[in-house]
Amino acid sequence: MAFCPVCGERVADNAMSCPKCGAPLGEQAKAQNNTQQAVNNFVNNLNNTADYSSEMDPKDAEDNKAMGILAYIGILVFIPIFAAPQSKFARFHANQGLTLFIFEVIYSVIMTVLKHTVGEIPVAGPITLTICGLVTIVWLALAICGIVNAVNGRAKDLPVIGNIHIMK
Repeated sequence: MAFCPVCGERVADNAMSCPKCGAPLGEQAKAQNNTQQAVNNFVNNLNNTADYSSEMDPKDAEDNKAMGILAYIGILVFIPIFAAPQSKFARFHANQGLTLFIFEVIYSVIMTVLKHTVGEIPVAGPITLTICGLVTIVWLALAICGIVNAVNGRAKDLPVIGNIHIMK
């Protein structure tokens, strides 16, 4: 007789799941654990970006947090670019925000073209546009990551696009 690793219930040796709690057993449990491990590795690697916080002056970071936040709010990225050009912290976040803004503008142009071409096709058009529209959530998530980094006084690259440095 075997026991469920989750609830401790006795289970038959050939059982695929626990009759009490439903936890997978045997090969099914291994496959589920492997999938969960792969997802965890993907998320950890996605957020494992370069951190330049140690190169920043803590006073500069504290004084320019607001500029760092503004850098991730669309066209407001130009405020820290012109208002705090001597601040290494503000410049770092302005670079990240400008990269994000450029990607958002390019994406908007692509979405406008798709809307006027593929969007006119019945059924397929609305489905395609809805799926593509969900990518907007990615821009929002990246902006939130950048804002959180700025608020915490960290100079950390954004996931996926953060290694693109437009300004020095």
